[in-house]
Amino acid sequence: MTWKTYLIAQALGVAAFNAVCNAGYTAYLWQAPVLPLETIGADLAMTPIWIGLLSVLLGTPFVRKALAGGRMMEEAGLRAPRLAKMLPRNLVLRAITAAALCAVLFSLPLALLMPALGDGLLTQADAIGGKVILTIAFSLILVPLVAYATIADMPATEATRA
Repeated sequence: MTWKTYLIAQALGVAAFNAVCNAGYTAYLWQAPVLPLETIGADLAMTPIWIGLLSVLLGTPFVRKALAGGRMMEEAGLRAPRLAKMLPRNLVLRAITAAALCAVLFSLPLALLMPALGDGLLTQADAIGGKVILTIAFSLILVPLVAYATIADMPATEATRA
């Protein structure tokens, strides 16, 4: 498997899993509201933060294990991206950093936009559909970035850092 195929497979698999989980969670909120219906938009806006946090916490160990041999990266001649070199190597700190970036870049604009779109008027189908669309979109953006950033931690890229 090439590194590009690996990133695509990871992104599609995680996006599908996240979509199912978020659809179920949103349906549950509608059956037994944990949040008032007026704050469903806030829940939608929090989606990128959770995806960023969980993609790092759950995804990074899988990527590190899959790429541990270094063969995939040597074949591709990949270099560690600059942004990845600036991220903390500690998994928890990396997850917090990713969640903070997602909050600023994605969640804050969504939180400001959702009330203007009438988030309190969402039906159950609208909320579930919106959550699934946001989940898939953000998963397809964030998961490959997290996986690609993990390349900076891999032994095969150590030689290319000089």
